Amino acid sequence: MFSPKIGRWLLAISFVPLYFLVQWLREYPEFIETYYSNGFYRFWSQGIRYVLGRFPISIGDLLYIVVIVWGFIRIRKHFKGKTPVRSLLLFVGTAVSLLYLLFNLSWGLNYHRISLQKSLELNTTSKDSMALFNLTKDLILRANTLQLKLANDTKNGVSVPYTTKEILEKGIQGYKVLEKKYPSLTYHHEAVKKSLFAWPLSYMGYAGYLNPFTLEAQVNQKIPAYRLPVVATHEMAHQLGYASERDTNFIGYLAGIHHPDQYFNYASTTLALSYCLRDVYRESPKRQQEFIALLNPGVLKNFQESNRFWETYQNPLSPYFESIFNRFLKMNNQAQGVKSYGQIIQLLLAYHAQYPL
Repeated sequence: MFSPKIGRWLLAISFVPLYFLVQWLREYPEFIETYYSNGFYRFWSQGIRYVLGRFPISIGDLLYIVVIVWGFIRIRKHFKGKTPVRSLLLFVGTAVSLLYLLFNLSWGLNYHRISLQKSLELNTTSKDSMALFNLTKDLILRANTLQLKLANDTKNGVSVPYTTKEILEKGIQGYKVLEKKYPSLTYHHEAVKKSLFAWPLSYMGYAGYLNPFTLEAQVNQKIPAYRLPVVATHEMAHQLGYASERDTNFIGYLAGIHHPDQYFNYASTTLALSYCLRDVYRESPKRQQEFIALLNPGVLKNFQESNRFWETYQNPLSPYFESIFNRFLKMNNQAQGVKSYGQIIQLLLAYHAQYPL
């Protein structure tokens, strides 16, 4: 039999075979889709959300705090000469191996499932400039109409009358409607919470995130309230097992436009419009200015509100945070990295070719 010490060293170096196992599995997305994403993960995620959703505070954020403090104490002991180098290496190796195993078992293999456009049977093979321009005009009309209804005039930005807690509780209503069209997007047992790290998240440029170990969705409650509904539905899409940022942006958009609440409709419409306007600029900066001129002043005020918020938290480390996240996405089967967020345009054009606004 192995001694406990040998067992710990084997665990510490197990990262290497685990890594190659995941690299092998990623070559079989249909297998992952069937047996992991729509099999094990579906039951696991619903169960853990059912339990942790009962707590008003983010358990995952609390665990992060505990792990960070514990790790700091162990490393501090080493530099004070109380922990041998071999013990520190054993500790780090074991922690990395366990975290990698738990990450992939709990959620990470979803990065390697089949693409959303394939499962929803959307044709994303072509990108037509005229279709982009037409969709942009339709979104402008919809954004202007919603802004006028919600603000009662064209000049003022939309102010959401709900608390953050109420917004997070309402997110599931959009999925209840959406599941009638796409049963695979059925959502049960909410676990969407305010993050304990809203301040650092703002400086890092994050509006929200999914904890891959506890499967709680966290939103940055500091961001402008009009944007919170679509951030919530985006993070809920991650909870359903969709890892691609393009896919979750699109699912969050769908949940928002199908939502019975017009504040959710507005948040999703303006999000899609912002991505369309970026792509229009690549086609023709002049055309983008023509479209912007069609927006109600109130819609522009909301866009400016978001821009001012993120500009407030710009700092010298922002490019490094973005670079780290970009590398993380590329390591996990998202070749475009952070640019994958903007690839929602392909899905928007394909979807609205079938279902016009």
